[in-house]
Amino acid sequence: MGARIACVDLAGEYREIGAELEEAAIRVLRSGRYVLGPECEAFEAELAAHVGARFAVGAASGTDALVLALRAAGVGPGSEVVTSPFTFFATVEAILLVGARPVFADVESGGFNLDPEKAAQALTPRTAAVMPVHLYGRCADVASLRSAVGALPVIEDAAQAIGATRGGAAAGSMGTVAAFSFYPSKNLSAAGDGGAVTCSDPEVAERVRLLTNHGSRERDRHLMIGTTSRLDALQAALLRVKLGHLEAWAEARRRAAAGYAERLAGLEGIRLPSHGPDEVHVWHQYALRCAPGALRSAVCKALDEEGAEWRHFYPYPAYRQEALGVDRLPPGACPEAERACDEVVCLPIHPRLGEDELDRVAAAVRRGALR
Repeated sequence: MGARIACVDLAGEYREIGAELEEAAIRVLRSGRYVLGPECEAFEAELAAHVGARFAVGAASGTDALVLALRAAGVGPGSEVVTSPFTFFATVEAILLVGARPVFADVESGGFNLDPEKAAQALTPRTAAVMPVHLYGRCADVASLRSAVGALPVIEDAAQAIGATRGGAAAGSMGTVAAFSFYPSKNLSAAGDGGAVTCSDPEVAERVRLLTNHGSRERDRHLMIGTTSRLDALQAALLRVKLGHLEAWAEARRRAAAGYAERLAGLEGIRLPSHGPDEVHVWHQYALRCAPGALRSAVCKALDEEGAEWRHFYPYPAYRQEALGVDRLPPGACPEAERACDEVVCLPIHPRLGEDELDRVAAAVRRGALR
């Protein structure tokens, strides 16, 4: 067995661009401007341009960005938000934190993203917004979703999909408002927590900006109840450096994904991830679907034996989480999402994954599948 193959390679990223990151950090430390200021303003402008939105507003985390997006879109107590059950719990948690109720619609057959028709069927008179999740680096079908739900706000959970496009539109520019995460495992990662909200409506952008800073536009004058959720200047400076490398890193991820597809083609009981010809995938995860039970267990065991890290994103549909209390749904509520939970295995994927590592991971999957 060779060296361990990790899912995320932040140490390798630092070896690649460490000097640039250190220069940016020192620039901020010498400036004495640690909260808001020119680094944050520059990053927000660069991020907005990158995703094709008019505005971007930094936030303290991806979860905060979701909460801010919901509040800015007018979602609050007594309302409902239709969303996917196959997602990290922060998607649902944010809905609960603004006092709304999550309503779950199933994902597409054989896929991972919210099914637009099922989302439309879940609407009620209390629905205040729909929140699709661009899962694993592939955009949800927001165009079809917007057509299906009419004038309702569409809030993109774009935490895993910066740089992804569908039908020529980028994640973060498709809906009413969008939320990004810069958690260290993300394709664009901070040195800690961080997030951002993007939109093209100036009124929504202004509400987000007020909400991040105690509802204040000027010192000691507060126009609404907000919070403290600002992106630190140090994080903004580091993210500016990494944003300049993001497309090259995304292309490296696409090469790795193509390498997996070539090496893993034709395995019985294993379905490889796919996307349409009008889509650009950024491969935050490379998610196999393995027949549950003995085959999936054998594949995971073979990866462990090879020293290849794998992840199970996500083992439970969001509506089965204990945090929902009496609002938990019974098994079978969303069959496609539950199938995905039972089948998914995420392989290592990052911009520095070498051919030898692809060979080792793929060989392990093949050994497991053929046992």
